Amino acid sequence: MKKMLSLSAIGKDRTGIVSSISEILFKLGCNIEDSTMTLLSGQFAVILLLDCPKNSDISKIKRSLNSSLKKLDLSYSVNEVDKPKKDKKNYGDYIIAVYGADRVGIVYTVSKYLADKKINITDVQTKISGKKDKVYIMLIEVNIPKSVKIEDFKKNLKDLAKELKVEIFVNQADSQEI
Repeated sequence: MKKMLSLSAIGKDRTGIVSSISEILFKLGCNIEDSTMTLLSGQFAVILLLDCPKNSDISKIKRSLNSSLKKLDLSYSVNEVDKPKKDKKNYGDYIIAVYGADRVGIVYTVSKYLADKKINITDVQTKISGKKDKVYIMLIEVNIPKSVKIEDFKKNLKDLAKELKVEIFVNQADSQEI
């Protein structure tokens, strides 16, 4: 059985971060199975799920990454993780889109509502768009349990939208209406 590792790294953006990290992983025989990499206000963040040979030594992987990541001035961590179950979805069934004026508490209020309903968030992206009339945008992928009635869920989100003074839309992830 192969070892699964997570690698997270963050630091000032510069050319070659992805190439340097992926080269080391390639040389170690580690496959990048899943990843999120993004630039946020001059900081480049990387989160990788790695499938490494079963005889991999985590300390060797850390040592190999250390020199490359230090040259790039990145902070990082490497951790062993359980191999995901094949039957478990790792993507959201629904996408929730939130649009409105930026204010403190939007992420907290929406995520708290979802947690209280036992709805698992699988991905969140936020940004402020526009130069003059700035709009806060949040996209959330979620897995909604069968016990949740979708129409009630959508109605409750409309009430939440009024409270937050934003617009909230819910669509199935495979829908063309997103």
